[in-house]
Amino acid sequence: MKNYDPVKATYAVIIILVSLYALYITSAFFCVIILSALFAYVIHPVYFFCLRFIKSRQICALIPLGAILLLTVSSGVMIVKALMSEISKLLEIPNTINGFANMDLRRIVGILEPFIQTHPGKLTASIGAYLNSLVTDYVPEIQNNIFQISTDLSILIIELIVIIVLTYYLLVESEIIAAELPNLFPDRKVGVVFLGELNYIYQSLFIVYFLTCLMTGVIGGVLYWVLGVPYPLIWGIVTFIMALLPVVGAGTVYGLLALYYVLIEDFFTAGALIFLGITFLSIIPDFVMRPRLARNRAAIHPAITLIAFAAPVFVLGPIGIIIGPLTYGFLLAAFRTKTILGTPPVQTVNSTSNPIEGPVERTVEKSVESPVDRPVEASGDHIFSPEINPWHDRKKAV
Repeated sequence: MKNYDPVKATYAVIIILVSLYALYITSAFFCVIILSALFAYVIHPVYFFCLRFIKSRQICALIPLGAILLLTVSSGVMIVKALMSEISKLLEIPNTINGFANMDLRRIVGILEPFIQTHPGKLTASIGAYLNSLVTDYVPEIQNNIFQISTDLSILIIELIVIIVLTYYLLVESEIIAAELPNLFPDRKVGVVFLGELNYIYQSLFIVYFLTCLMTGVIGGVLYWVLGVPYPLIWGIVTFIMALLPVVGAGTVYGLLALYYVLIEDFFTAGALIFLGITFLSIIPDFVMRPRLARNRAAIHPAITLIAFAAPVFVLGPIGIIIGPLTYGFLLAAFRTKTILGTPPVQTVNSTSNPIEGPVERTVEKSVESPVDRPVEASGDHIFSPEINPWHDRKKAV
C-alpha cells in the first residue's frame, strides 16, 4: 500500500477545485465552444483541400471562413432588400395601411353618427385620450423590450466573433489536435479505435447531412428559377435552412409555394412544384445523394438519425439539433469500440469458413494495430497518419 502524501493530495484537491471553477466561469460559453468545434469539423475538408495548393495554414483557414461570411452577409442583404421591396409594394396598394393612415378619424366617426348618441367630436376626443393612455402605459415596457433586444444583439455579435476566432484557431491547429487526442486515453489503442469510430459517425451525422442539405438548397434554387418563382435564390436559401431541420424538411417550402400558386389558380406551376419538389428535393437527396456521400461502414440507420436530430429539440430547444447528434454519436462510437476491441482474433481456417471474417479481421487489425506500431510522421503541413486523420477517406468494409 502506498504511503499517503498530504502535499500531493493537497495539490490534487486544488487542481480539481480550480478546474471546476474554470468550468463554472466558462459555462456561458459552452454552446459557443461546441459550435466552434462543430463548425471547424464541418469545414475542415475545405481547409484540407486548400492546404494541398497553399502551404500557409492561416490563409487556408481564412479561405472557407471568408467565403461563408461573404455568403452570409450577401444573403442577408439580399433578403432585407427583397422584404423592403415587397413591403413598399404593399404600402402602395390603395385602401391599405397607407390609405387608412391618411383618412380623417373624425370623418369615419361621422359616418356612424346616426347610430350613436355621443357627439362625433367627443367620441373622437375620448378615442384619442384612450390611445394616449394606452401608449403611455406601454412605453416603459416597449423601452425595456428595446433595451433587452439591444443587449441580446450585442451578446450575439460577441458570440459570433468568438465562434469565428475559435474556428480559425481550431482549423490552424487541427492536425496537432488530432495527433494528440489518442494520447488522452489510458490505452492508446482504445483511443485510436474510439476516435476513428467517432469520426465516421460524425461524418455521417454532420458532414454528410450538411452537404446533402446544401445540395438540396442549390437544386431548389435552380428549380425555382426554372419554374419562374420570384426570388429563387432566397427560396433556395430557405430550402437549405428547412432541410437542416429533420422534422420540417424541404417539403415545407415547395409545398407552401405550390399552395400559393393554387390560390392564384396557376395550377401548372403548382403541379410542377409538387412533382419536381418530391423528386429532386426529397427522394434524390435522401435515397441517392446521402447514401453516396456516406460510403463508410459507420453509416447510421435513418431511424437513429431522426431521433438524434429531432428528439433533443423538444428538451433543449434549437440547440438540441447539435447537442443530440453529438451525444448519440458519442454513445454509438463507444458501443462500436467495445464491439471491435471485444472481437476475438480470427484464426486461419479452411475455405468453408465464413467469408466475412477475413475482411473484418483485416479492418480491425488496421484500425487497432497500425496507429500504435507506426509513429506519426510530422512532415510539413501533413501531420496526420491515415488512422488518426479525422477526415481521411476510409474504404467501406464488407
